[in-house]
Amino acid sequence: MAKKAYQVIVVGGGHAGVEAAWAAANRLGVPNSVALVSLDASKIGVMSCNPAIGGLAKGQLVREIDAMGGLMGLAADATGIQFKLLNTSKGAAVHGPRCQSDKIAYTRAVQAMIGARSEIDIVEGGVERLLTTSTEDGLCIQGVAIATPQGEQIELMASAVILTTGTFMRGIMHRGTETTPGGRAGEEPANPISAALTELGFELGRLKTGTPPRLALESIDWDSLPVQEGDESPMPFSELSREGWRVGEIGCHAFPLIEQLSCRQTHTGPGSHDAIRANLDRAPIFTGQIGSAGPRYCPSIEDKVVRFAEREQHGVYLEPESHETNWVYCNGISTSLPEDVQETIVRSMPGCERAEILMYGYAVEYDMVRPHQMYVTGQSRSVSGFFLAGQINGTSGYEEAAAQGLVAGINAAMHAQGAGEFSLDRSQGYIGVLMDDLVTKTPREPYRMFTSRAEYRLLLRSDNAPDRLTPLAVELGLLDHHGLGLQRKMNFARRSKIIEHGRRLMETTVDGEKKVHDRVLEAAYSVDDLRRAIEPELVQFMGEVDIGIYLTLHAHRRYEPYVKRQVIEIRRHSEMEHKPIPEWIDYDSMDALRNEARSALGKYRPTTFGQASRLEGLTPADLTLLSVLVKRAQLAERQKNRTVQVD
Repeated sequence: MAKKAYQVIVVGGGHAGVEAAWAAANRLGVPNSVALVSLDASKIGVMSCNPAIGGLAKGQLVREIDAMGGLMGLAADATGIQFKLLNTSKGAAVHGPRCQSDKIAYTRAVQAMIGARSEIDIVEGGVERLLTTSTEDGLCIQGVAIATPQGEQIELMASAVILTTGTFMRGIMHRGTETTPGGRAGEEPANPISAALTELGFELGRLKTGTPPRLALESIDWDSLPVQEGDESPMPFSELSREGWRVGEIGCHAFPLIEQLSCRQTHTGPGSHDAIRANLDRAPIFTGQIGSAGPRYCPSIEDKVVRFAEREQHGVYLEPESHETNWVYCNGISTSLPEDVQETIVRSMPGCERAEILMYGYAVEYDMVRPHQMYVTGQSRSVSGFFLAGQINGTSGYEEAAAQGLVAGINAAMHAQGAGEFSLDRSQGYIGVLMDDLVTKTPREPYRMFTSRAEYRLLLRSDNAPDRLTPLAVELGLLDHHGLGLQRKMNFARRSKIIEHGRRLMETTVDGEKKVHDRVLEAAYSVDDLRRAIEPELVQFMGEVDIGIYLTLHAHRRYEPYVKRQVIEIRRHSEMEHKPIPEWIDYDSMDALRNEARSALGKYRPTTFGQASRLEGLTPADLTLLSVLVKRAQLAERQKNRTVQVD
């Protein structure tokens, strides 16, 4: 059997996989050091559901990925056809950048960026087996055995493997009573991986997601529907995409100016709802055909009609998918109902009376790995060097997947180099919140990020992501081996100087009868007011300044009193948050703890007292008692070791 050696192997070319491969390449900087394995290389970077990036809390994740040297923000900027900053009626801490992407151009951009990296070797094939070896310390990953489309058997060897299989593990698609094996329309499932994981002792779960029908643009009465426009001055996701970013080079490939498009709004009505209620006996989520949980915050239209029976209509956004096709995404009517019912639903919506359905909606059930079986680094607890990222960990959404891919990619590269590990605290980023939530709470439904999940969201704004995380990226060596990384370093150095000078100007410049520093605290004093007040001197100092700088200066000052309190709170909790719990602790022997507390600790095996404090089933009293019991166990262990040494 043919063999090929790498430092890191990434299985799966979705949003988690490409970000993992990109991050590992950024860290390693060695040609052909990363293998990106995909069943079909033409599907790498595909947007399988909603052609959009970002949103509430998700936009913060994309900005953080970009600050760490990731590619999602770059691809979104290069291919966005409508940009919108959400939640602008509220404070900057919860603003959510979002863009509607040209899904075909997005895939092409991702593939171009991945293809430009000499560090990444794309390998087509399906994983048949996970290769492991036993050592004194337990199981270690060695690589994967794959079958190529030509039927060739190859062993890819590496000390770090990242599994990012999305919805493909034992994937089954449902539409009415019809079921088809697959993780996405027209694509085969990845069944051998589920068996391989089970054989290694992993606990698997089952989740569901879904997608709506797509309509032909010319068959919709487009002009009769309310218009949904994007922002007049769109804000890019990436720090490499400055104002006017549409011309120039992104990812070493020139992308042309993309025309911005508007969306339209329609809604379901009594006719739609009557058809749904009359056909619930044909709806897989109600007949028992689908037994797994779907995303609570993105339910199917049949679920909405049943759960919100008093509602006479539900909003639906019609979103063009690409300049290159006539497909329109129906955001709001994800469904697994039979085709004839879907036609009734669609044609009862205003403007869609004669709509042609190009692809019917369907639901997908798939296997996932219970994420309490991994560390916050993405590494498996039971198999050294084996990492998991994306929907395989029970998450929902491109952004959550990409964030996990970034963390896993960095850590896999560090593992391959024998260079320790990397993780983010909850106080450092939404990525830290995501990873911590996954290892301390078993998802009962696909996990989705919200601003409410981040207790330090005043600190974790989308505007200041580079200030928080780019220094970490520099420290980790993620910006050293690629032209884009070096450009990020220069951009960040410039940004830091501008912000420092901008703060000095705010303290010395008078606007009206007050200094700008004080005016910003007034509710009516906007970012534009700040820009007008200090822009002339700031531009004179550093040249042209992006709007993002003014957003950060404004938000930093506006939140300053509250941020100081949060920083004090973080310091106060820091000792307990980072206080380690030894891996060898035997919770079953701690009879003084309540049964529920012992069960939760044994299942999740927290690595710090901070993680333990967030476990379901643990009370503050349990945590206090645990601290005492861990101290006793450590003293007993030290005494035992001393006795062994004397003997």
